[in-house]
Formats: sequence, structure tokens, C-alpha cells
Amino acid sequence: GMIDAGIEIPVVAKGNCGIPQYVDGAIHFHGSPELMAQYALYARDAGATIIGGCCGTTPEHIAAMVSALDSTPQRALDAEAMTAALGKPWAALAETEAGGGGEKRRGRRRRG
Repeated sequence: GMIDAGIEIPVVAKGNCGIPQYVDGAIHFHGSPELMAQYALYARDAGATIIGGCCGTTPEHIAAMVSALDSTPQRALDAEAMTAALGKPWAALAETEAGGGGEKRRGRRRRG
């Protein structure tokens, strides 16, 4: 990846607070502050320098993330532990990294 290649650009990690679930007519995120703290540590281990939260993240989640990052020394990336905790990447991502073709993304093109 870019980090291993020594490319020096900011890497941003901004995860959702768990998997969204539709409950009683509304979307809910059930990730705990402790879970988001672990996500933040894994993100830093993987080389992220800007770490935050997205959908479902509350001030309590951010406080737990900051506390974990401040109180835990930098660690070497343990990809096996991260995969065990978070799961495997999406099949399309794994295929792309392995050099597979995958479906081509069709998007809008600029005219002119």
C-alpha cells in the first residue's frame, strides 16, 4: 500500500459507529465507545494520522477514542489481530489488492 511504499500523505480513517441497523422505522448504530476506541487504535496501527468518526458517532465515542490513543503507545500493525477483530475486507477490495479484475466502476464523465 501507499504507507508501505513510503508515500507521505495524510491517511484519514473515519469509521461508522458499527453496522447500521433498521430498528422501529429508524437507522441505529450500536457500536460502543469502547469498540470505537479499538477502531481508532487499529487505524493508527495501520498508519492513519487523522482519525475520527462518521455515522452514529457521538461525543462519548470521540472521547473514548482520544483516551485510547493518548494512553496506548504506538504499536506495530498486527494485521491478523485486526482482521480477527474487524473481519475481512470486502471481497471486491480483497480481489483488487490481489490483482484481480473485479467489475469496472461506471461513473459520470465530464463533458467538454
